[in-house]
Amino acid sequence: MKNTLLLWSAWFLASALWAQSQPKQYVLIEHFTNSRCIICASRNPAFYNLISQYPKDIHHLAVHPPVPYSNCAFYQYNTAHNSKRADVYGINGTPRVALNGVLIPAGNPLLPQATLEAALGKTSPVAIQVKEGGAAPTKTAEVTVRVFGNVPAGSYKLFVAVAESTVNYNAPNGETKHYDVFHAMLTDIDGQDITLPAPGGSVSFNFAYTHVQPNGWTSNFDSLYVLAFIQEAPSKAILNSGTRFDPVFTQVAEAANARAVRWSPNPATDYASAFLPGERIRSVEVFTLSGQRCSAEFTVEADLVRLSIERLPPGAYVARITTDSGPYVGRIMRW
Repeated sequence: MKNTLLLWSAWFLASALWAQSQPKQYVLIEHFTNSRCIICASRNPAFYNLISQYPKDIHHLAVHPPVPYSNCAFYQYNTAHNSKRADVYGINGTPRVALNGVLIPAGNPLLPQATLEAALGKTSPVAIQVKEGGAAPTKTAEVTVRVFGNVPAGSYKLFVAVAESTVNYNAPNGETKHYDVFHAMLTDIDGQDITLPAPGGSVSFNFAYTHVQPNGWTSNFDSLYVLAFIQEAPSKAILNSGTRFDPVFTQVAEAANARAVRWSPNPATDYASAFLPGERIRSVEVFTLSGQRCSAEFTVEADLVRLSIERLPPGAYVARITTDSGPYVGRIMRW
């Protein structure tokens, strides 16, 4: 009887969680900088330090417009695409940052931490999955957009960018490491019109990119990756973004197979632990009962998952553990 109740509890929690939750909305940060800009060199380090604190929540793309110097080596690599992306936001000076399609006022710091944190923990009705293939000098990418909820009315465009994760280059402004350097758009430079299907549907697109070694700096093919995002044209709002590094969001397909997991202590005030012998833990996510994703850290030691809940407001939560064999769900009370 006890096991039956446990199974029914797991089914109820899984059904409620998957029915109400939506994919995580990643924070897309478009960073407009210039390799000859002294102000960029002075403000970028603090900015990079800030976003490095949220590696699982942020997608960063460094665009190099021709201001204040058109002889910036990164701008010269693809003048048309760098200029066009900067023109979307009317960039007339660097450094600047656009967060999820909203241009942040110029200042120091470049991006206030409070502004960034206010954008975290959101959800989106769509998830974007990127698969990459190919061999030097050609990279291929399959971008799949899956819809899990009602998409706000609007005119949407898909952008698929190629970026280089780290470039080692002694720039004239003194910077030596450059992150997520924009190479090119694989879609049209103005984006590709996309009609999003009804909830439960998906649409896929295929792209190819031939890598060309630039002049003045060295590019590494193995450091290239694809960043896809959907932007609402008039408002510039970002619906969501995705890379191959992101975990795949699943919903209905896993709900029926979700198993119960016990958290202890429960209720808890700071930490709760779950024991999953023989499982390989891929991720741990926490949701409110209304389906809102919460920010919570976890550690894994052998078969034990330790979840930090001390920063969560008191209340009831559902925690989902994704393993190689499938998902587990369980309720946690935070005192």
